[in-house]
Amino acid sequence: MTVTQPGTVIDALDVKGTISVLADNVTIQNSRITSSDWTGIWIKDGITGTVVKDSEILNVGSSPDGANGIVGSGTFLRNDIHDVENGIIVTGSSLVQDNYIHDMNAPDVRLGTSLGGPHYDGIEINGGVSDVVIRHNTVINENGFVSAVMINNDFGPVSNIQVDGNYLAGGGYTLYSDGSFSSTDKISGVSFTNNELGQGTWGYYYFRGNTPVLSNNDELGTGWQTSSPTTPPSTPDIPAAPTIASWSPDTGTAGDGITDANKIALHGTAAAGSTIKVYDGSTQIGTATATSTGGWDYITNVLTDAKHTLTATATNSSGQTSAASAAVAVTVDTKAPAAPTIASDTVNTANQVVMSGA
Repeated sequence: MTVTQPGTVIDALDVKGTISVLADNVTIQNSRITSSDWTGIWIKDGITGTVVKDSEILNVGSSPDGANGIVGSGTFLRNDIHDVENGIIVTGSSLVQDNYIHDMNAPDVRLGTSLGGPHYDGIEINGGVSDVVIRHNTVINENGFVSAVMINNDFGPVSNIQVDGNYLAGGGYTLYSDGSFSSTDKISGVSFTNNELGQGTWGYYYFRGNTPVLSNNDELGTGWQTSSPTTPPSTPDIPAAPTIASWSPDTGTAGDGITDANKIALHGTAAAGSTIKVYDGSTQIGTATATSTGGWDYITNVLTDAKHTLTATATNSSGQTSAASAAVAVTVDTKAPAAPTIASDTVNTANQVVMSGA
C-alpha cells in the first residue's frame, strides 16, 4: 500500500504487505500490518507529520537478515512490534513512546538455518538524526547480540537523543552508542536516564567515541523478564510541542509566505520558562526563552534568498525536549527584478506610440 494523499488516515485495516508513506500528515492507527518484505511501514525521508499508533506490526518473510517494523521519522505510540530483526529505525526527529518491541526474529532463527547475519536492534539510529525522544517503551531483545537501543554515526552526526523511562533488556549490550564510524560527524547530547535495564550477553553499556549522560538507571542483572513488566517505568513530563504562531514582516501579498526581508521575527507559544531551539530544516539557527506566560520571540540572523522551513522545540528545566512544532515555510526574496528594456517604438496610423521590449 502506497500513501500519496496528505492527511490520509488508515484506521482498523488488516494490511498484508508494506505501507509506504509518501505524503505529509498521514496517520496509521488501530491496524495490523503483516509484511513479508523488508519493512512493515516505510516513511520516505523528508515526510513530516506521520503518526503510527495502537497498531500491530510483524514480519513473515524469508529474507535471511529479517526485516524492520518501522523505518522513518514521526510519532510512534503504543505499537506492538514483533517477529522483525529491528523494531524501529529512526531516521529523523521523532517521538517513540509506549511501544512494545519483542520476539525479535529472522528466518535463520525462525527456520533453524544459518543463511544470514541478523543485526537485532529494538530501536536503531544510524546517523544524520537529531531531536529524538524515546520514552516509556518496553524493548526485549532475546538474542545475544547488538542491543535494545543502538545509536551510531554511520550516516552523519547524531544529537539530542533522550532515552528516558523505558524497560530495556537483552542483546549483546543493552545500550549501544558508537561514535567511531566518523571522525567529523560526532555523536552529542545523548542521555540514558530513569531506565530499567536487563543485562545483555556482554554487559549493559557499549559506548565508543562519545560519552552519553547516564542517570538513575536501574540495572536488573541477567534475570530480567521476557515479557512486559507488570508496572512499567513512570513516564517523565515532556513539554508539549511549541507553536510558531506568526512571523514578520510578510511583505507583498499577505499570506503568500514570501518576504523581501532577510531577517525574520518569529512569535510563538511554549511551556512557560522552557528553552526554545529554532531550526531551519535540520540546522539549529538560534535559541529563545519562553516567558512566564508561555510567549516567545526570536529574530533570525540574515537568511539567504531561498525557501526556509522553520521549526522549534521546547526543552524544560529537567532537560526533557518536546517534539518539533509544525513547520512554517518562508521564502526570502530580496532581489528586485531586472530593469525592462525598450527595444523599439513607433507611431501607428492612429498617431499612437507603440513600444515593445523585454
